[in-house]
Amino acid sequence: MRMTFEVGQTERHQVTFSFNRFWGGLSIKVDGVSIVKTVSFASVGLVRHWDFVVGQHEQHQVRIEKHRELAFAGFRPQPVYAFVDGQLVAQGVA
Repeated sequence: MRMTFEVGQTERHQVTFSFNRFWGGLSIKVDGVSIVKTVSFASVGLVRHWDFVVGQHEQHQVRIEKHRELAFAGFRPQPVYAFVDGQLVAQGVA
């Protein structure tokens, strides 16, 4: 699953979220630069989130949430939501 969205009005940035639910690989990039890269084989929580700030002069708070079911998560849809300054800007299903 790959989701890309823009952040900022005058200072534009592109955020890309990639997740492979079968292998557990996860990547978050801002303007092509990796800020998060992980591999997880098991997860305890039902919601994982990543918070970070994008921009130098025009800063925005970004939060990406990945939800999963309790059982057989690798075989079930996992909704992903992206928020910028508390507003939903993108969503997808892994």
